[in-house]
Amino acid sequence: MATDQGRVSRRGLLWASAAGLTAAASPMAPPARAAATAMDRQTLRYREMTGGSVTSSRDGSVLIAEVQGVLWRVPPEGGEAVRITDWDLEATRPALSPDGRRLAVGGYRGGGFHLWTLRTDGSALRQVTDGPWDDRGLAWSPDGSRLVFASERGGDAVTGASFGLWTVAADGGSAVRLTGGPYEDIDPVWWPDGRSVVCVRAAHTPDGGTDGGLALVRVPADGGREQVLREVTEGRLLCPSVSPSGRIAHLHLTGTTASPSLPAARAALLVDGRVVTEDEDPAAAPPCWLDDDRLLYVADGRIRVRTLGTPGAVRDIPFTARMPVPRPRRRPRPPSLEAAGPVRGIHLPALAPDGGSVAFAALNALWVLPVDGTPRKVLQAAAVHHVQMPAWAPDGRSLLYCTDRDGLTAVRRLRPDSGHDEPVTGPGRLYPAPSPDGTRLACQDTSGNVLLRDLATGAERLLARPLAAAGPPGAPTWSPDGRYVAFCDRNRLNRRFREGYHLIRVLDTRTGTEKRHLPAAHQSLSDRAAAGPVWSPDGRWMALVAESALWLLPVAGDGTPTGPARRITDEPADHPTWARETNTLLYLSSGRLRLLDPAPSGPRTLPVPLAHRPVRPRQRLRVHAGQLWDGTGTAPRQDVDILTEGRRITAVEPHRPRRPGHHTVDASGHTVLPGLFDSHTHPYSATYGARHSLTALAYGITTTACLGASLYEAIRLRESLASGHSTGPRLLACAELVDGARTAYAMGRAHRTGAGVRRTLERATALRVDFVKTYVRASGRVMAQAAEAAHRLGVPSGSHLCAPGRAAGQDLTTHLQATQRLPYGHATTPTGHIHQDLVQQYADGRFALIMTPFTAQSLLGADPALADDPRVLTLMPPWDVAVVRERARTAPTDEQRRALATEMAAYRRLAAGGAVLAVGTDAPLVPAGLSLHLALRALHAHGFTPAQALQCATAVPARLFGVERDLGTVEPGKIADLTVVDGDPFTDFASLARTPLVLRDGVAHYQSDLVDAVGSAVTTPA
Repeated sequence: MATDQGRVSRRGLLWASAAGLTAAASPMAPPARAAATAMDRQTLRYREMTGGSVTSSRDGSVLIAEVQGVLWRVPPEGGEAVRITDWDLEATRPALSPDGRRLAVGGYRGGGFHLWTLRTDGSALRQVTDGPWDDRGLAWSPDGSRLVFASERGGDAVTGASFGLWTVAADGGSAVRLTGGPYEDIDPVWWPDGRSVVCVRAAHTPDGGTDGGLALVRVPADGGREQVLREVTEGRLLCPSVSPSGRIAHLHLTGTTASPSLPAARAALLVDGRVVTEDEDPAAAPPCWLDDDRLLYVADGRIRVRTLGTPGAVRDIPFTARMPVPRPRRRPRPPSLEAAGPVRGIHLPALAPDGGSVAFAALNALWVLPVDGTPRKVLQAAAVHHVQMPAWAPDGRSLLYCTDRDGLTAVRRLRPDSGHDEPVTGPGRLYPAPSPDGTRLACQDTSGNVLLRDLATGAERLLARPLAAAGPPGAPTWSPDGRYVAFCDRNRLNRRFREGYHLIRVLDTRTGTEKRHLPAAHQSLSDRAAAGPVWSPDGRWMALVAESALWLLPVAGDGTPTGPARRITDEPADHPTWARETNTLLYLSSGRLRLLDPAPSGPRTLPVPLAHRPVRPRQRLRVHAGQLWDGTGTAPRQDVDILTEGRRITAVEPHRPRRPGHHTVDASGHTVLPGLFDSHTHPYSATYGARHSLTALAYGITTTACLGASLYEAIRLRESLASGHSTGPRLLACAELVDGARTAYAMGRAHRTGAGVRRTLERATALRVDFVKTYVRASGRVMAQAAEAAHRLGVPSGSHLCAPGRAAGQDLTTHLQATQRLPYGHATTPTGHIHQDLVQQYADGRFALIMTPFTAQSLLGADPALADDPRVLTLMPPWDVAVVRERARTAPTDEQRRALATEMAAYRRLAAGGAVLAVGTDAPLVPAGLSLHLALRALHAHGFTPAQALQCATAVPARLFGVERDLGTVEPGKIADLTVVDGDPFTDFASLARTPLVLRDGVAHYQSDLVDAVGSAVTTPA
């Protein structure tokens, strides 16, 4: 696929410039984003460091600190620091050469971790390693000639590799392997004589993970017997450092194994096995030996020097680091939320076998579009259910599709000509793909297992379990002879981090054997939802999407590639589908159906003259509120009438007994609030059907922000919910997670070229998403491109990374701390605490945080009655019911209470510093609806007033997502989104979860009706 790789690095590989951008000649050369915003910048002042590390020359004359991914030269006795690298290098783990003249760092510029060297004044920046593998954690040899580092290099792009130790000459050259085996070797450091290396070794475990790193191992540099220096039985070891005489300092984290979502209970710095820190909070960074008795390290956010053997002999080195960052600037959003417009949410189009028509889902209906005609609706789902995933039977006379009309998503068969509709499978079956002869069905279950079903007998057998846990595989496709089934799955490139490549898995249905392929070396398919592969009718090709373009991969009969893939479009592409009888290929491009005939005439567009328009109720309502909190910051008011006409509020006035012309909704014994806003969700409609939306609405949530989904699924749901064809909160839509060459989630969009990023952002712009999100492997340059694209749309952009997100011009982070590209990020210490530099990132209110407190899930155990709520038992799917009931059985443990208190203390400190805080859940990673209430309870229980907590779920997210003219408060002119609470949350905050009624767009939805509707509505022919 070399025709689409952009520029290559100096060694003939593209990986040092994965976004099509070469490294700047000087570390201080301003990146494109910085130059574009030079007129609107501000300066952050760091005085502490939450993450990062320090290094010093032995004589103490040179002190280098890494703060929020930038290197600074700090005066040895403290003072004003001088910046020596720019943000887009993302320098980590700086190490000074033995002569004190050069620095070696790990850098992420270009989208991969590699080694770089530079002088201590920031000049002479030079890249030492490159290639597709990560090079992390480095140290100088005692003579200054070599660097040791951890890397997966030498492995296989399909099967993955372990992190082993490698050495390379300090000026570059070929790397030499030191270790490799069924373990991950990390954090290497040289022994003083230069003959051996000490590292942390994490042994592989049968579940596909590691033990975290329980041993320090000494490895001879020239081969020989290895020596275990230290072993522990729990927690993890990290960051060893060896003194001139061979004393070993390292960190030990404990309490990290109970839950991956919880921080460590304790982090301690040890020397020769003895704890030397005194109730400190050390950063996850190597300490630096100044001599045999003095250590330089970071703890409690400060640079410290500790003299060993002398209690209390610790001094801090104060510093101030001034970091210029851009002020994000957005264009105004369109004047009306959810305005009418053409349908762009055309989901999973399927070309009929004869190539004469296309079936697709839109507006919660199935449609058939003749290639030279107008679309015909063949099935409309009830608003409390979803219809999706059409697939033609081989004879072209019937459509297989999925719906949750009977509880959980299942496959049914519809004959469009007669309207006859019948079940094909039981519940929990997705992505139907009939075999070429029509006798068998390949499909998935709700766990992502690929199944083979005999359509005559109903017998099923397991073909394959998913490789990846972060989302299901892609839809299956059959070889023309009916022997093989192929689909997209994701491998894992190492056991230390979960990312890998979206690849092609081919299963032999006769023997059960399988093969795995990439379309090119280290080239991922774009994602697992919209990128194929799809087998051609003649069996010679697989159509697939990579770098957001359409490619044809030549294959043998068993799916093995026989040559390089050929790119056949330069425009964005998604969801390819073949006509079985004509070799015609259809795909989606920026909301258009594009048809490629065998003749080389280029693609043509199939018009889809469908439109959507927002719900416009005709009735006039008077909601009589016993108490109203309108979200504007004022105290609640008593006995208030909220008057609506259509979808808008016309007046908010003191109650009057008579309001001629208005239908009264009696909430006189209740509290009325603005509709609640969940600022972080992901629509998993394939497995959840309509349950996710119904559950959220029943808990009083009227708006959800999607922060990552398959683009066309998100737009389909946004249009369906806005137009009233589906029931639930309105959805603010986001495309897939814009990622780097590696990715994790099914909705992670992988890129290794600038052209691919351009196409991905072009399609998101064309479909007018409401948020642009980058994920953890997107480089700083790509993050800046995403921010620019979002701001042209007038919408926010964000990621998990405060650094370099803020410097790249993004608007927010979607968690305080979540998956990072570093082992430990810049947002919290390993024990979950924050310091001044992190507070400074958010303090001016221009960079926001969406809080997603997973630790709040433990509060279910403090109120087990929540698990018996009919919204849990009826609206949630069985797997979420099981999770809720399990968590409700056990009171919060001390560890859970500690973790919750630590996280809430961070939010209190950020709020006190002026941060903009919204609350989200990341549902359905946690149960929808209920989890927002648990998060709000946690905020209130840890120092937020009821009004402060509620602001985080009403007015603040409305402003953050740019919809404050329509949502967030109860005022005349706003959309009539109201949550009715059975109780007074200002005196009993727990009553907030009792929401018998919610109005969305001026339409009343009673909780009891939503609960009763599940399983009772029927999908009927149009």
